Amino acid sequence: MSANIQQRKTTEVAKIDFAADAGIGLEQMNARDLAIPFYTLLQKTSPQVEDIEGAKAGMIFNTVTSEVHDSLTVIPCGYKRCLVEWVPREKGGGYVGVHEVNSDIANKPRNDRGEIVLDNGNILVETSYHFILAGDKLETAVISMTSTQLKKSRRWNSLQFGLKVKNANGEMVTPASFSHQYKLTSVAEKNDKGSWHGWNIEVLGPIQDTHTYQVAKTFAGTVRSGEVQVTPPAREEVKENKDF
Repeated sequence: MSANIQQRKTTEVAKIDFAADAGIGLEQMNARDLAIPFYTLLQKTSPQVEDIEGAKAGMIFNTVTSEVHDSLTVIPCGYKRCLVEWVPREKGGGYVGVHEVNSDIANKPRNDRGEIVLDNGNILVETSYHFILAGDKLETAVISMTSTQLKKSRRWNSLQFGLKVKNANGEMVTPASFSHQYKLTSVAEKNDKGSWHGWNIEVLGPIQDTHTYQVAKTFAGTVRSGEVQVTPPAREEVKENKDF
């Protein structure tokens, strides 16, 4: 191929107006049709520690892109607490579905790990879902917290409720969850059952630009409407310490 032909092709590609055809071919897709990433903390036994170059216990792992991070800047856009039903690992494992925390099934006895064992042998795990925008790309994602990490979830919620701003009348009010950014890292934890890496959450400050705020507000509305449906990754996909 001559240099002139190559130059002409390069120029032609550069002139394509992709924005003019924005959304074509994607009309039938909505939030229910997308694989929303989960961010989880890698543990010493997580397979990604061996499979992904540079991955270490305590790093934050994206289950869709397989990227790992030492820290993550996020904007919380929604929250849901529920009981997630799983098939036990010894019976093949697998996600079954979600039950409301105020349903009658939540009153069943719990085992020594805080799990509800159903008549069919499946287990219910109390889970807090935090819907977030992550990083500079404002990627929609979910963080789930269970067992010992539930107290981290409650602390994060308390941080959000503790923020105050003045309204037009000079009264102090609690801003929307997506008004501020947070920095997520991990911290080493342990008890008499073992050691693991848990979440560490810090307030960074209020969002500074209107575009980011509007993106976050839109995602928050999508979460509230119920459009965002999550299917957790297999419990074996990122092996967590048995205590949490």
